[in-house]
Amino acid sequence: MAAKLKSIAFIICVNDETYFEECLFYINRLHLPDGYVAEVYPVRQARSIFQAYNMAMQHSHAQYKVYMHQDVFLIDKDIILRFLELFERRPKAGIAGVLGTNRLPNDHNFYRSWNLGNVLACSEEKAIHNYLSEEAAPAAALDGMFLMTAKDFPWRSDVLSGWDFYDISQSLEFGRNQRELWVLAGENPWCIHDCGFLNLVGYDEAQEAFSRIYRTDLPYCANRPPVYPEKYRQQYALMMELKEQWKSLLFMEKEQEVRAVMSKVWDGRFIDTELVILRNILEILQKEERVCTSTEAGFLYDCGSFEQAQHKYLKTKFYIRRKKYAEDNLGICPNVSAAAMRVIRKHTMIQRKGKS
Repeated sequence: MAAKLKSIAFIICVNDETYFEECLFYINRLHLPDGYVAEVYPVRQARSIFQAYNMAMQHSHAQYKVYMHQDVFLIDKDIILRFLELFERRPKAGIAGVLGTNRLPNDHNFYRSWNLGNVLACSEEKAIHNYLSEEAAPAAALDGMFLMTAKDFPWRSDVLSGWDFYDISQSLEFGRNQRELWVLAGENPWCIHDCGFLNLVGYDEAQEAFSRIYRTDLPYCANRPPVYPEKYRQQYALMMELKEQWKSLLFMEKEQEVRAVMSKVWDGRFIDTELVILRNILEILQKEERVCTSTEAGFLYDCGSFEQAQHKYLKTKFYIRRKKYAEDNLGICPNVSAAAMRVIRKHTMIQRKGKS
């Protein structure tokens, strides 16, 4: 009788099928130990990440579970092998990640505290190489882009909800249960986090709820101003209204007007990923005009809406990435001009010094 295969569970909250499809592409390329298979649990329409992860965790019988974002692409095909080796060497290790910190911050800006790991990230303005360490190191907290566990502990959906602080919470829960946290790193990045712009609109409320649960674990942050005050939220809401108008005007041949207004009101505190992609598409149109690209070869020629244009942008970005990290299976590149390829590559790939 053939031995029963063991599984490694990949648990992923999904709200964008284009990203999830690309995430799966890289999961399916991973090297796994003999006797193991990948078991993917997509969770759609989740009320919160705490609830989603608990539900999938309880459903899976796998000892080893990976909790990761749909916009994380595992370019190192040996990542699971290396993490399993860590758990074998360190029996007390309960959870490990690719980005983290060896000390908890004295303020509540956890997203600025990472000092361990080696990963790539993309904000759609530019690609970033977070080359923070080369050696595996014990950690105090881990970033939630990719977390692998060797033991199950409940995600605190009993007291927390939403989409923030789940990774810090779970880091502290493993610590409370006398389990070690580790960040693995090496000479090359493990993955690409296509994270876009960090949304801080609900950060302060989530931080307040988190602090009530973990007051004894963290330095008390008293009398500190909010990370994202009410006036910022109002301005952000206004920018989101403008964004919807600009998306419509783009397909009314009003790109010059959109570009002019956008340049006057643009403020990095009040933008989201979709807005940056919109600005990049406007840059593509401008470059195509300068080199006299034909109408049939233009980026928007076969697009009837911003959603279609964004999908084309993403698929082109993914194709460019595969040329570097997955040449054996490039997939199909959308029909785009050389000018469009240059703009997308500039904003989403690490640029060599001297290149723009």
